[in-house]
Order: sequence, then structure tokens, then C-alpha cells
Amino acid sequence: MGETRSGNRGFVAIEWVAAIALLLFPVVALVGTLPTWAERSHAAAVAAREAARELEQHWPAGDPAAATLVATYVAVDHGIPAADIDVRVLSMGSARGDQIRVEVSVRMPAIAMPGLRGVAAWTYSTVASLRVDDYRSR
Repeated sequence: MGETRSGNRGFVAIEWVAAIALLLFPVVALVGTLPTWAERSHAAAVAAREAARELEQHWPAGDPAAATLVATYVAVDHGIPAADIDVRVLSMGSARGDQIRVEVSVRMPAIAMPGLRGVAAWTYSTVASLRVDDYRSR
């Protein structure tokens, strides 16, 4: 009646190690990565908005290179390396009432944990648009 099987000893320890490796580590990686994704997506939105404002302030003589520089400065100020950002001016707003559109793409790390730099990444893109005022003078 009080027999124990000696073949089952150590089985709980193996399950414990497997649970930590297969369940806990991915959750910790996700919890550590989500704030980085939020920070980078917000920085991309702010960079696109400021680049569009730069073009809108100097319309119709806006310079796409200046808008790219503004977006890059904003992203770097938010902690994103300049190599991880790509800025494209989609529309300069050729006439009154047109849209000025700027797209900013940011490299998002798949896993953002210390010591795991360059594991994998994906790209997040956002577009900011501003309308050129209907009564704006040239």
C-alpha cells in the first residue's frame, strides 16, 4: 500500500525547468519588448508629424531634405538610432487644399532584451498628413 515508484523521482524537477523555459521566458521577453514597441511607434508618429509641419510651414517652397532632417532629429531625440529610421515625403501639397504627407518607418526589434541586439526585426510605418490651408498665400 505505501509503495512508491522509484522511476518517477526527478520528474517534477524536469517539468519545472521545462515550464520556466517554455512558458516563463517568452512571457518575460514579451513584457520586456512591448514598451520598446510603444516608444518606437510613438517616436515615429511624432517624427512624421514634425516633418509634415516643417513642409507646411515653408509651403510651397518646402524642402524634403529639411523635413527628413527634422524627422531624424526628432527620432534620435526619442532614443532611436538614425540608422533605424527611414523618412519618405509622399506628397508636398502642390496646391491650396492639398495634403502634405510624410511617411516614417522605424525598425522594431522582435525581442528587446539586454544582450539580444540584432536577433530579428520588423518595420513599423506611420503616415502624417496636413492640409495646406485653402486661403494660404504663396
